[in-house]
Amino acid sequence: MKVLLWPAFWLFVCVAIFTHWDAQLLQFNTPIGITRLGLILVWVVFVGYSVLCSRNENIFRTVGVMNKLWWGRQIGIDLYISVFLSLALAYLVTGSVWQTALWALAFIPFANMAILLFIILNLEKIVTPFLG
Repeated sequence: MKVLLWPAFWLFVCVAIFTHWDAQLLQFNTPIGITRLGLILVWVVFVGYSVLCSRNENIFRTVGVMNKLWWGRQIGIDLYISVFLSLALAYLVTGSVWQTALWALAFIPFANMAILLFIILNLEKIVTPFLG
């Protein structure tokens, strides 16, 4: 299964970046740009650590062990609550059930790695309404 998950993740990353590409994504001279740069750094470190973890530990075995513990189940539930809240955000940003469903294909298995990428790619749309 691990053999399929990483290629699927990298395919998702390539498609997401290709379909959301804008030269503004690489402009870091505004407050939103600086924030995006910080998020990109967090994303790169998080994905890198996830790759390291997957090389050293079987995720399914780890989840099985965690699910035997009260706090382990709570952490899992908490993670997927944030996944479904992020899907609501995806719908609010895109306004499309179809696009939200496509993001769900990445959010559900890849959780925060996909959610962070969504936020990086859509940061202006997310933040601008709050800036007035």
